[in-house]
Amino acid sequence: MFINDKYNYTLNGIEHEIILHHNIKIDQKPIHEKILVSNKYMMKYVNDLFDYHSIEYCVTKHTLLGVYIFHGINLFHPMLEICLSSNYYHKIQKIQEEIQKDGFNIEFTEQYIVLSTIFFDKIKTSVYLYLLDDSFVYHTFDKKTITHSFYDIYPIKKTNFEEFQISVPNKIEKVLESCDFQLEYICFTKNKKDKKTMIEEVEIRPTIQSIVRENISSFISVIKPFLFV
Repeated sequence: MFINDKYNYTLNGIEHEIILHHNIKIDQKPIHEKILVSNKYMMKYVNDLFDYHSIEYCVTKHTLLGVYIFHGINLFHPMLEICLSSNYYHKIQKIQEEIQKDGFNIEFTEQYIVLSTIFFDKIKTSVYLYLLDDSFVYHTFDKKTITHSFYDIYPIKKTNFEEFQISVPNKIEKVLESCDFQLEYICFTKNKKDKKTMIEEVEIRPTIQSIVRENISSFISVIKPFLFV
Protein backbone atom coordinates (compact mmCIF):
# COMPACT_ATOMS: atom_id res chain seq x y z
CA MET A 1 0.00 0.00 0.00
CA PHE A 2 1.33 3.44 -0.93
CA ILE A 3 0.33 6.34 1.25
CA ASN A 4 1.15 9.99 1.65
CA ASP A 5 0.31 10.83 5.23
CA LYS A 6 1.52 12.24 8.51
CA TYR A 7 1.51 10.29 11.76
CA ASN A 8 1.99 11.39 15.34
CA TYR A 9 2.54 8.68 17.90
CA THR A 10 3.91 8.15 21.37
CA LEU A 11 6.54 5.50 22.04
CA ASN A 12 8.24 5.01 25.39
CA GLY A 13 6.71 8.26 26.60
CA ILE A 14 8.19 10.35 23.75
CA GLU A 15 5.93 11.90 21.16
CA HIS A 16 7.14 11.70 17.56
CA GLU A 17 6.01 12.72 14.12
CA ILE A 18 6.68 11.12 10.75
CA ILE A 19 5.69 11.99 7.20
CA LEU A 20 5.84 9.19 4.64
CA HIS A 21 5.41 10.24 1.02
CA HIS A 22 3.85 8.42 -1.90
CA ASN A 23 6.84 6.31 -3.00
CA ILE A 24 7.49 4.76 0.42
CA LYS A 25 5.81 1.39 0.63
CA ILE A 26 4.78 0.48 4.17
CA ASP A 27 2.22 -1.66 5.90
CA GLN A 28 -1.23 -0.13 6.21
CA LYS A 29 -0.80 1.10 9.78
CA PRO A 30 1.73 0.74 12.57
CA ILE A 31 2.24 -2.91 13.48
CA HIS A 32 0.63 -4.33 16.61
CA GLU A 33 2.17 -3.20 19.89
CA LYS A 34 2.90 -6.79 20.96
CA ILE A 35 5.01 -7.24 17.83
CA LEU A 36 6.84 -4.02 18.69
CA VAL A 37 7.64 -5.37 22.14
CA SER A 38 8.70 -8.75 20.72
CA ASN A 39 11.01 -7.07 18.22
CA LYS A 40 12.50 -4.94 20.96
CA TYR A 41 13.32 -7.95 23.12
CA MET A 42 14.67 -9.93 20.16
CA MET A 43 17.05 -7.08 19.32
CA LYS A 44 18.08 -6.85 22.97
CA TYR A 45 18.85 -10.57 23.03
CA VAL A 46 20.84 -10.57 19.77
CA ASN A 47 22.81 -7.47 20.73
CA ASP A 48 23.77 -8.82 24.16
CA LEU A 49 24.55 -12.28 22.79
CA PHE A 50 26.83 -10.97 20.04
CA ASP A 51 28.53 -8.43 22.29
CA TYR A 52 29.22 -11.19 24.82
CA HIS A 53 30.77 -13.44 22.15
CA SER A 54 32.59 -10.60 20.30
CA ILE A 55 30.57 -11.05 17.11
CA GLU A 56 30.46 -7.78 15.17
CA TYR A 57 27.18 -7.05 13.38
CA CYS A 58 25.10 -4.12 12.20
CA VAL A 59 21.39 -3.75 11.52
CA THR A 60 20.28 -3.23 7.94
CA LYS A 61 17.27 -2.67 5.67
CA HIS A 62 13.95 -2.05 7.47
CA THR A 63 15.52 -2.41 10.91
CA LEU A 64 18.08 0.26 10.05
CA LEU A 65 15.33 2.45 8.64
CA GLY A 66 13.65 2.20 12.05
CA VAL A 67 16.86 3.40 13.67
CA TYR A 68 17.13 6.26 11.18
CA ILE A 69 13.54 7.46 11.60
CA PHE A 70 12.52 6.42 15.11
CA HIS A 71 15.82 5.80 16.91
CA GLY A 72 14.30 2.43 17.70
CA ILE A 73 11.79 -0.07 16.41
CA ASN A 74 10.42 0.34 12.89
CA LEU A 75 6.73 0.93 13.60
CA PHE A 76 5.67 0.05 10.07
CA HIS A 77 7.59 -3.14 9.31
CA PRO A 78 7.89 -6.31 11.45
CA MET A 79 11.05 -7.69 9.83
CA LEU A 80 14.31 -7.68 11.81
CA GLU A 81 17.42 -7.77 9.62
CA ILE A 82 21.12 -7.78 10.46
CA CYS A 83 24.27 -8.17 8.40
CA LEU A 84 27.60 -9.55 9.54
CA SER A 85 30.75 -10.95 8.01
CA SER A 86 30.48 -14.52 6.76
CA ASN A 87 33.60 -15.17 8.85
CA TYR A 88 31.30 -15.35 11.89
CA TYR A 89 29.24 -18.21 10.43
CA HIS A 90 31.20 -20.93 12.23
CA LYS A 91 31.41 -18.91 15.45
CA ILE A 92 27.62 -18.75 15.59
CA GLN A 93 27.49 -22.49 14.89
CA LYS A 94 29.65 -23.02 17.98
CA ILE A 95 27.17 -21.19 20.22
CA GLN A 96 24.14 -22.89 18.67
CA GLU A 97 23.54 -25.02 21.76
CA GLU A 98 23.63 -21.95 24.03
CA ILE A 99 21.10 -20.18 21.80
CA GLN A 100 18.76 -23.16 21.87
CA LYS A 101 19.03 -23.44 25.66
CA ASP A 102 17.91 -19.81 25.83
CA GLY A 103 14.70 -20.86 24.08
CA PHE A 104 15.54 -19.67 20.57
CA ASN A 105 15.49 -21.70 17.36
CA ILE A 106 18.31 -21.30 14.85
CA GLU A 107 18.43 -22.22 11.17
CA PHE A 108 21.51 -22.10 8.95
CA THR A 109 21.50 -21.60 5.18
CA GLU A 110 24.35 -20.73 2.85
CA GLN A 111 23.35 -17.08 2.59
CA TYR A 112 21.79 -16.24 5.96
CA ILE A 113 20.98 -17.48 9.46
CA VAL A 114 17.57 -17.17 11.10
CA LEU A 115 16.99 -16.84 14.85
CA SER A 116 13.41 -17.14 16.05
CA THR A 117 11.39 -17.55 19.23
CA ILE A 118 7.85 -17.17 20.56
CA PHE A 119 6.78 -14.21 22.69
CA PHE A 120 3.43 -13.74 24.45
CA ASP A 121 2.77 -17.49 23.90
CA LYS A 122 1.92 -16.93 20.24
CA ILE A 123 3.94 -14.09 18.65
CA LYS A 124 6.68 -15.64 16.52
CA THR A 125 9.62 -13.27 16.19
CA SER A 126 12.50 -13.81 13.78
CA VAL A 127 15.70 -12.00 12.92
CA TYR A 128 17.54 -12.64 9.64
CA LEU A 129 21.34 -12.55 9.81
CA TYR A 130 22.66 -11.84 6.32
CA LEU A 131 26.21 -12.99 5.59
CA LEU A 132 28.47 -10.40 3.97
CA ASP A 133 31.02 -11.91 1.59
CA ASP A 134 34.48 -10.50 0.86
CA SER A 135 32.99 -8.12 -1.72
CA PHE A 136 30.50 -6.76 0.84
CA VAL A 137 27.59 -8.36 -0.97
CA TYR A 138 24.75 -10.25 0.72
CA HIS A 139 21.58 -11.97 -0.43
CA THR A 140 18.33 -11.46 1.45
CA PHE A 141 15.61 -13.99 2.24
CA ASP A 142 13.49 -12.53 -0.59
CA LYS A 143 16.31 -13.15 -3.11
CA LYS A 144 17.52 -9.57 -3.40
CA THR A 145 21.22 -8.86 -3.79
CA ILE A 146 22.61 -5.90 -1.85
CA THR A 147 26.09 -4.44 -2.23
CA HIS A 148 27.86 -2.02 0.09
CA SER A 149 31.32 -0.52 0.14
CA PHE A 150 33.77 -1.25 2.96
CA TYR A 151 33.51 2.24 4.45
CA ASP A 152 29.71 2.22 4.28
CA ILE A 153 29.82 -0.61 6.83
CA TYR A 154 33.05 -0.08 8.77
CA PRO A 155 33.85 1.08 11.34
CA ILE A 156 30.63 -0.26 12.87
CA LYS A 157 29.38 1.89 15.74
CA LYS A 158 26.81 1.84 18.53
CA THR A 159 23.71 4.04 18.59
CA ASN A 160 20.61 4.39 20.74
CA PHE A 161 17.76 1.96 20.09
CA GLU A 162 14.87 2.46 22.50
CA GLU A 163 16.51 2.44 25.97
CA PHE A 164 19.60 0.42 25.00
CA GLN A 165 22.15 0.50 22.19
CA ILE A 166 22.67 -1.59 19.07
CA SER A 167 25.28 -1.71 16.28
CA VAL A 168 24.79 0.26 13.08
CA PRO A 169 26.93 0.72 9.94
CA ASN A 170 29.35 3.60 9.61
CA LYS A 171 27.31 5.44 6.95
CA ILE A 172 23.65 4.83 7.72
CA GLU A 173 22.21 6.87 4.85
CA LYS A 174 24.52 5.25 2.27
CA VAL A 175 23.51 1.77 3.42
CA LEU A 176 19.80 2.66 3.32
CA GLU A 177 20.20 4.04 -0.20
CA SER A 178 21.92 0.79 -1.20
CA CYS A 179 18.79 -0.97 0.10
CA ASP A 180 16.67 1.19 -2.27
CA PHE A 181 15.20 3.54 0.31
CA GLN A 182 14.79 7.03 -1.16
CA LEU A 183 15.51 9.07 1.95
CA GLU A 184 14.70 12.43 0.41
CA TYR A 185 11.05 11.36 0.53
CA ILE A 186 11.09 10.66 4.26
CA CYS A 187 10.66 13.62 6.60
CA PHE A 188 10.49 13.32 10.36
CA THR A 189 10.80 15.31 13.52
CA LYS A 190 11.25 14.10 17.07
CA ASN A 191 9.27 15.48 20.01
CA LYS A 192 6.05 17.39 19.71
CA LYS A 193 7.59 20.65 20.96
CA ASP A 194 8.52 21.35 17.34
CA LYS A 195 4.90 22.62 17.18
CA LYS A 196 4.02 20.98 13.87
CA THR A 197 0.32 20.47 13.15
CA MET A 198 -0.96 17.07 14.15
CA ILE A 199 -3.11 15.44 11.47
CA GLU A 200 -3.60 12.01 12.98
CA GLU A 201 -2.45 10.68 16.31
CA VAL A 202 -1.43 7.06 16.48
CA GLU A 203 -0.67 6.25 20.08
CA ILE A 204 0.68 2.87 21.10
CA ARG A 205 -1.80 1.77 23.74
CA PRO A 206 -1.12 0.13 26.05
CA THR A 207 2.46 1.34 26.34
CA ILE A 208 5.38 -1.02 25.97
CA GLN A 209 6.07 -0.74 29.69
CA SER A 210 2.51 -1.69 30.67
CA ILE A 211 2.53 -4.68 28.30
CA VAL A 212 5.72 -5.95 29.87
CA ARG A 213 4.30 -5.48 33.37
CA GLU A 214 1.09 -7.34 32.50
CA ASN A 215 2.96 -10.19 30.83
CA ILE A 216 5.99 -10.42 33.08
CA SER A 217 5.62 -14.17 33.63
CA SER A 218 5.76 -14.76 29.89
CA PHE A 219 9.01 -12.81 29.67
CA ILE A 220 10.90 -14.45 32.52
CA SER A 221 12.38 -17.16 30.31
CA VAL A 222 13.60 -14.68 27.68
CA ILE A 223 14.84 -11.97 30.02
CA LYS A 224 17.37 -14.28 31.68
CA PRO A 225 19.61 -14.52 28.59
CA PHE A 226 19.91 -10.73 28.52
CA LEU A 227 21.58 -10.63 31.91
CA PHE A 228 25.03 -11.76 30.90
CA VAL A 229 27.59 -11.81 33.70
